[in-house]
Amino acid sequence: MKKASRRLRGLVAAAFAVSSVVVPAFSALPANAATEISFWSWRTEDKAFYEGQIALFQAKNPDITVKFTPYLNTEYNAIVSTALTAGKGPDIVQLRPYGAMANLTDAGNFMPLTVKDVPALGKLQAGILAGAQGYKDKKQYGYPYAISAMGIFYNPEILQKAGVRALPTNWDQLMIAFKKVKAIGVLPLGNAGGNGPALEQLHATVGPTFYGGTQFYNDVVAGKKTFNDKAYVASLKAIKDLAAYMPAGFEGIDYNTARALFANEKAAFYIGGNYELGYFRSLNPSLQAGWTPAVAKVTGAARYVSTWADGSYAINAKTANKAASLKFLNFLASKDFGQALVDEIAFIPTAPFVKVTDPVVKAINKGRTSLGTPFLNVVGFRYETPTSSNILQPGFQKLITGAITPEQLAADVQTAVASWYAPQKGKS
Repeated sequence: MKKASRRLRGLVAAAFAVSSVVVPAFSALPANAATEISFWSWRTEDKAFYEGQIALFQAKNPDITVKFTPYLNTEYNAIVSTALTAGKGPDIVQLRPYGAMANLTDAGNFMPLTVKDVPALGKLQAGILAGAQGYKDKKQYGYPYAISAMGIFYNPEILQKAGVRALPTNWDQLMIAFKKVKAIGVLPLGNAGGNGPALEQLHATVGPTFYGGTQFYNDVVAGKKTFNDKAYVASLKAIKDLAAYMPAGFEGIDYNTARALFANEKAAFYIGGNYELGYFRSLNPSLQAGWTPAVAKVTGAARYVSTWADGSYAINAKTANKAASLKFLNFLASKDFGQALVDEIAFIPTAPFVKVTDPVVKAINKGRTSLGTPFLNVVGFRYETPTSSNILQPGFQKLITGAITPEQLAADVQTAVASWYAPQKGKS
């Protein structure tokens, strides 16, 4: 129980089909040649941004070249795991937060980092640093580069045409707004069902409205409540209810196609993270998107913004290019890079020396700081197998098609978590 309480304090302070992959081995370079380091990511949509930043780095460091390779987000973990388990892989790894890659961290695949290695780590808050620490040893394995927050994006022009005069603030008002938009022949909601992680993020946005945010999170972490709780079941049912306002054939619509519906002004709303904004604008620079926190359950009830320390940059423990990798990692932790990350792809910065100037990102960050609640699955229950996400991501795809009930999905999550998380063992 002492171990559980330590973990509880740490938590409150703060997919995977194996694919075959050709893994580059580290090789010696000829004398006087530039050192080449490899950098892997799951952010395919940010390829142009990273390549532009790498060009800036290489201009100042002509003795180092960086090869950036992004993979599909649903395949990334398996690809990285396969490579690292074989003793190979990239020099720099974009590391998913908390327990998403804890099995790789605990196996010693990444180089522990100190403030001496990366001075910018000393500027970050403890809760943010926790997102890139080992589950068991609590060593720092990555430099967290962004904070993420969930909410509702909306198109003000479509809402005006539909006669939605005020932004919805509770669930019933949101449903009324959807119906008004549908009545003028416009798609209410751009979200779809072809991507499990996107559905999990949809739930992270509206779920706290029903299960009660941080109090429920604390109670589940402490073992005082379970995932079979009626309030949590209601949060799952809300996702099924939203499917009625998704595009036709939503079951097979992939992540990028769904986001494009909102970006190209074919849908009035999109429910997701702040990181979607940069992608929306890359498709439609003239888009005038607004943002609002998830609605309350009823008028006067609390509103919530699910938040977490997002990914980080880590170094392969077996890299043959430690000095070059550290130099590049410090570039990724620099003020100039951080500011570009915020300005160009609308991320919320982890570092206090990076400023938010975009009005929409400012609104999101304000909502995060005043209404923030932990992203339940990511922060709390992604540490051992099967994780809550292992169950929820495919489970949501079944739920929205009627193949499983909210009660069944909740029971499956509870069984999975109770199999490894001590405070939930033996509870149903």
